[in-house]
Amino acid sequence: MLNILRDFETTCSQYPNKTAVAMREKTITYQQLETNARRMGTLLCQVNHRPIGVFANRTLEPAVQFLAVVYSGNFYVPLDPNMPIEKLQAIICDTEFPYILGMEENKATMDLLSFDGDFLTLADMREELCPFPSTGDDDPLYMVYTSGSTGEPKGVVKSHRSMCSYLAAFLDVFPVGPDEVIGNQTPFFFDASAKDFYLMLKTGATLEIIPTELFSMPPMLIEYLNEKKITFASWVPTALSLVAQLNPFSLVKPQYLRRMFFVGEVMPIKHLNKWREALPHVQYVNLYGQSELAGVCCFYQVIGEYAADEVLPMGKPFANCHIHLMSDGKEITESHKVGEIYIVSTALATGYYHDPKKTAEAFVMRDFGLGPELCFKTGDFAQYDESKNLIFSARQDAQIKHMGHRIELGEIESVAGALPEIERCCCIYQSERRKIVLFCSIARDSTLSGREIQSLLRKKLSAYMVPGKVVVLDQLPLNANGKIDRPKLKEMQIKGEG
Repeated sequence: MLNILRDFETTCSQYPNKTAVAMREKTITYQQLETNARRMGTLLCQVNHRPIGVFANRTLEPAVQFLAVVYSGNFYVPLDPNMPIEKLQAIICDTEFPYILGMEENKATMDLLSFDGDFLTLADMREELCPFPSTGDDDPLYMVYTSGSTGEPKGVVKSHRSMCSYLAAFLDVFPVGPDEVIGNQTPFFFDASAKDFYLMLKTGATLEIIPTELFSMPPMLIEYLNEKKITFASWVPTALSLVAQLNPFSLVKPQYLRRMFFVGEVMPIKHLNKWREALPHVQYVNLYGQSELAGVCCFYQVIGEYAADEVLPMGKPFANCHIHLMSDGKEITESHKVGEIYIVSTALATGYYHDPKKTAEAFVMRDFGLGPELCFKTGDFAQYDESKNLIFSARQDAQIKHMGHRIELGEIESVAGALPEIERCCCIYQSERRKIVLFCSIARDSTLSGREIQSLLRKKLSAYMVPGKVVVLDQLPLNANGKIDRPKLKEMQIKGEG
C-alpha cells in the first residue's frame, strides 16, 4: 500500500535522534516529530477523510500539525496566515473544516472569522498516541488552494499515491540522503514547499527553514546557508534573482551548496549566469510542474552556456510522467512546432475539491496510442528542440491578439529582461485599451527611463510587439509565494498607478 506515513515511520526508525526540521536555534528530531504528530492526531480522530485547516506559519509547528492530520486519517489544507479574511472565509465555507490548527498568534485571525469548528494548538496535545490510520493509496494527503490564471481559488487534492509516485521518480534521478540539508525558501502554504517537506520525510534529510527576511539581505542569507551547512535548495527564480541583483559573491559564497533547483517561474538567464560564475561546481536544475500534480513533471540540468536573451529548456519528463503536445486535436512530435502540454502521470492530483465541472474540464481522457488515459490539460504551450527537450512557449492566458498578430507576452519579457540595465520585468495586456504595458525594475545605478527602454526594444522587437507603455518601478510587487504579482500589476494599471 502506498502511504506516505510508512516511508516516514521507516525514516524514524533509522534516524530517531537526527534533526528533522530546524529554524535558527530551534530543532525537532524525527522521533519527536513522530511522537508529537501522533499526540496531536489523537485530537482529530473523531472525524475521518475530512479536510483540516492548518495555519502555515513559518515555524516548526506546521511540520507537526501537517503530520498530525495525516496520522488522524484526514487530509490537511495549508492556510496563509496573512490571507485576506474574505478569502480565508471562502475556503472555510468551501471545506467546512471540523478543525483548524495553528498557534496562539493565529487566534486574532480566528476571532474575525465565522467558524463552527474547533481551533487547536500544540498546547492541546494529549499524551496518548493515535493509531496508525488505514489510509488507502488514493485517499487524499493534502489539498492546496490555487487561484491560477482565473483568480478564483480552487482546491487541488493530492493523494498518497501521487506523492509516493513523485518521490520515487525524483529520487531516481536526484538521490537525496540523510546527509543532505534542504534549505527551504517557499512558504508552507505554497505547493512547491511540499517537495522539500516530503523529501525530508522520505530520506532522513534535515529541513532547514530559512527566515524570509534574509532574502532581502543576501550576505546574511549566504552566511546562514553556511552556518546551517545547507547543501540542497529548491527556490523560486525571484529569490535567486534578488540575490544575483545584489551580487554578494565577492564578499561571501555558499560553502556547502551542491544542488540548486528552481521552479514556479521562468528563470532569467542573466541572473542564473551570476550564480554559475560564482559557484560553477553547483548542479543547477530547471523544474517544471503544475499544482495539479504532486511535485513536478519535467527537469533540465543546466549544461553549457546560455545568452541573456535565451530561454532555458523545461527538459524531459521524469519516469512517472509522459508529456504530449497537442494542436488542433493532433499530437505534435516534430521540433519547433508549438502545442498545448497534456500530462499523463501517476502523480496527478485527484481533481478539484467540490468542483466536478472544473475537474472534468481539466482532467480529461485522451488516447495517445495506448488506449484512453487520464491526463491533465495544462493550458501551457511548449515545443521540442532538436534534442527533444521541451521549451516553454507561453501560458494560454499570456497569449494575446494585438494589431492582428498573435503575441506571447513571455517573448517580450525575455527580450526586455536581457537588457543589461533591467533587473526584472513583467508584461501586462490591457485588452480594453489594446495596449501592451511592460513593468520593470532597473539596476540601482541606472537612470534609464520608460521611453528609453521603449526605444531600445524597437531595435529588438517587431513593431507590433513593442510595449505601448513602459513603467519603471523601484521593485516589482511579489505575491506571498515570492513570485511576481501579476494581478497586482494589472490592478495598478487599472487604477492608473502605472
